[in-house]
Amino acid sequence: MKFNTESKILFWSHLILALFLTWQLFDLITLLNDTSSKYAFLPNELNNAAFYESTPALIPKIIHQTYKTDAIPEEWKEGQRRCKELNPDYEYILWTDKMAHDFIKREYPWFLTNFENYPYPIQRADAIRYFILDFYGGIYLDLDVGCSRSLDPLLTAPAFVRKTVPTGISNDVMGSVPKHPFFSKTINSLKKYQNNWIVPYITIMYSTGPLFLSVIWKQYIRWGNPESGIVKIIMPNDYKSGPDAFFKISKGSSWHQGDASYLVLMSKHIPLTVFAGFIIFFIIIGVEYSLVYLINTIFGAKIARTWKIITGKFNDLFVSIRTILTGYKPVVQNEDKRKKIQNKVRKSRKDSNLPTRSMLADLEKNVDIHDQIGEE
Repeated sequence: MKFNTESKILFWSHLILALFLTWQLFDLITLLNDTSSKYAFLPNELNNAAFYESTPALIPKIIHQTYKTDAIPEEWKEGQRRCKELNPDYEYILWTDKMAHDFIKREYPWFLTNFENYPYPIQRADAIRYFILDFYGGIYLDLDVGCSRSLDPLLTAPAFVRKTVPTGISNDVMGSVPKHPFFSKTINSLKKYQNNWIVPYITIMYSTGPLFLSVIWKQYIRWGNPESGIVKIIMPNDYKSGPDAFFKISKGSSWHQGDASYLVLMSKHIPLTVFAGFIIFFIIIGVEYSLVYLINTIFGAKIARTWKIITGKFNDLFVSIRTILTGYKPVVQNEDKRKKIQNKVRKSRKDSNLPTRSMLADLEKNVDIHDQIGEE
């Protein structure tokens, strides 16, 4: 099967694009391989009082929560109250926007400009929790996360997060010792991931949110870590769905914008979404093919000549470099002349119409050929 020029251009351009995207999004792709169960808390660690009461607590007894002011909405006050009641010996800190800004300015001034330039408030709310855990340690909880039991069993790990569905980890429940290498890596990666992906939901999720944290976690565990640097995972059954779950979730704040509703709608109609995706894909391919065909029709000859000149220059440069390095200079002039002469012979035979003229042309050409070869 022979492919025309346009098809070849589309094939190679899409192959290069696919390789580039695979390289850029490799960590995101690795999330398809869910390895969270390997790092999960064991039932004995969380539900055997003899075990966790005899195991030293590593994480400081501090509960951190964040809100724009200290006047939190009524629907979250019950969860806040329960966390304080079930953990009476814990220090409780509610971080307001002003406190968060002052903290970053004082302790992490290198990040202040980035912190202030986040376009969405939720990005600052996401970022501040990582810095708080890196500096103070303790347990961070979203305001819509209420406690169902004491948090003491979680303190035996140097750090923990919770598994999210279908893969990856979330940032609504986290705990850590101060300066844990995972959270140090997290805060040092925020600048790199501070990009605008046009769609607000994706921008937030992949710059500071759970998707960002999941990617950093995948990078962190790739080459293994010492026991002191491990990050334990709270599985869904221990998070909120099991009989001994630690948390109860109340109605949370909707930071999602209009684009999120479309993503939710798509997730509820997956077959239709896949079908629509294929239609859009083939439309894009058709448009690309038409554009390439149009460009090739109008500028194809000029592009080919330019490309031939460029490749010729590179070839000459390569030959010059090889000559300088090895002292060897290939002799191709005579061979090139012979090929040109042979082409002239074939062309004269093909283009001659009358037998006598073709014979005369052949004789004349052959004489010229022998003369030229003799001269060489």
